[in-house]
Amino acid sequence: GLRAAALLAATSRRAAAAWPGDPEPPDPALEEAERARRRRAAVRLQRLRRELGGGRGAPERTLTWEAMEQMRFLRQELPEEWPPERLAQGFGVSPDVVRRVLRGRGCPPPRRRQRQDERALSAAPGAGAGCEVRAPDGTLLYRLPRGRGGPGPGAQ
Repeated sequence: GLRAAALLAATSRRAAAAWPGDPEPPDPALEEAERARRRRAAVRLQRLRRELGGGRGAPERTLTWEAMEQMRFLRQELPEEWPPERLAQGFGVSPDVVRRVLRGRGCPPPRRRQRQDERALSAAPGAGAGCEVRAPDGTLLYRLPRGRGGPGPGAQ
């Protein structure tokens, strides 16, 4: 109604003043207010980025494709025994990473997959419980393969 008409009128006045060759120069007070609004928005966005970690894109890969497939399998076959929080604890990642893995279904070409696995294995812990996933009854379900950043099958 009236509010929309007022907004359209204000917009058309600003747009009309912005045309080159227009005899009416833009209002300096309006321009300064717009610059101040943009500065405040930029500062707010920078502060938000700092608080949220500042990194862009997906987090650094810490799981191999084999581990991600195992995670999807456990969640699909035994959902009541493997909620996302338990998967996160078992695989040594955050619940956010588990949600991203369970949501994603893509499979990259073999060379890219190998590079991603190498990157994940270089970031993997050297030894200990972070390299194994055990079922609620204690049986071993998953361990990083020998020579790929984790202990071999006989190591303890």
